[in-house]
Amino acid sequence: METKHCTCGAEVDVRRSIRRTADGNDEVVYRVSCPVCGQLGPAVPVADKNEDIAIADAIQAWNEILNHR
Repeated sequence: METKHCTCGAEVDVRRSIRRTADGNDEVVYRVSCPVCGQLGPAVPVADKNEDIAIADAIQAWNEILNHR
């Protein structure tokens, strides 16, 4: 799946990060981010998924947001 460029025209990155949940646990999330303007896509938790699937889901969520602009 190809990632769409940011609305500012820059090529974006898929980033892996860890965030703290409300119950105090850490979870791995993937999200698309723009290194130029800082725009972020939705955080997609890995949870019970394969990491490749979480990455693909993050890219899909990013592309869907851009399709609605």
